[in-house]
Amino acid sequence: MKKERQLFVLSRRFALILSIVFISGFTQGLLIPLLSILLERQGTPAYINGLSAAVLYIGIIVAAPLMEKPLRRHGYVPVISFGLALVAIAVFAFPLMPSVLAWMVLRFIVGFGDQTLHYGSQVWVTSITPNHKLGRTMSLYGMAFGLGFALGPLAAPLVDWISWLPFVLTGILTVLVLIALRQLPNEKPSDIMPEELQSAASRYRLVLSTAWFTLLPGFTYGFLEATLNASFPVFATRNGYELAQTSTLITTFVVSSLLMQLPLGRLADHFGKRRTLISVLSIGAVAFLTACFFFQSYGALFTIFAISGMALGSTYSLGVAYMTEQLPNHLLPTGNLLAGISFSLGSILGPISGSLFVVLPPSFYFSLFVLVLATLAYLLFRSKPKSH
Repeated sequence: MKKERQLFVLSRRFALILSIVFISGFTQGLLIPLLSILLERQGTPAYINGLSAAVLYIGIIVAAPLMEKPLRRHGYVPVISFGLALVAIAVFAFPLMPSVLAWMVLRFIVGFGDQTLHYGSQVWVTSITPNHKLGRTMSLYGMAFGLGFALGPLAAPLVDWISWLPFVLTGILTVLVLIALRQLPNEKPSDIMPEELQSAASRYRLVLSTAWFTLLPGFTYGFLEATLNASFPVFATRNGYELAQTSTLITTFVVSSLLMQLPLGRLADHFGKRRTLISVLSIGAVAFLTACFFFQSYGALFTIFAISGMALGSTYSLGVAYMTEQLPNHLLPTGNLLAGISFSLGSILGPISGSLFVVLPPSFYFSLFVLVLATLAYLLFRSKPKSH
């Protein structure tokens, strides 16, 4: 078993899981801008367009508490397969039902499926990876999703060639990884459960009381990602930036985060996840504090987005790695479930908060990020992790 754990990072299973996560990121990266553009072309009001986009995250939240029991009962392969099948069906259906209401339903299904496949994948990886390799392993996991999310929008222009082409392309990729997954032997999470933790509520309480601080990084990343994609373009437009400049800034954040995923994972394995997380959150807070004073300079913002991306792009994956250190194996399904909910809450609250700060004087906009990052860094600093 020990040898199996050590070889897992290089195994066929891990490579396939990275492929699944990449496809998930690619799907989200494609659908979010593509559907918004298509709805805009149809003359859909902006608030309905925004609501339609938010439905995906609602699907994620709805799915989260429903997945633990099936995962414990049926194992990883069936649960991940179910998530992939939902995503494939929804993606193929988008061009067949081009209406706002239908797309809301399909976006919900995509969110539900994405949460399902991520939940199964995360628990599988964290359950079998040794603690001293968790930072590196989860960084590769986060890198795979981030790379897919960054490449997804590049397929959106295919819709102007053939209206159904980007959807069918994504659907085929999803089906291919589903077929490959079905070739793997199935495994289940640890079923050694103390009697007092048989109920889901008791497991939630225990994780929240003993490892609540490990859920903060996931919230942070969801908050940042969604806010930068939703409210920052509005802020940038109101302050004289062109669309190309705005897109470049967001892309800079994503690309720089990809470049530092693996190095930060290795640093976390060496120096400790908690210390690394506090450091990157603090660096991010200082970077955005600087943006409060230099927001009118494109060059300054480009540098700030690059630095903050390098620091903060790994917060979710490092948070999951930190959580895995703090929990016994039988609580990892519950911990990963709560990490997914934490990320989704950040993804929903971020754009709402950002829309409120956009109407304030421009110098106040980036103070929202400073406030969130500094608060979470302080909470992590004050937390009392279990001793090793």
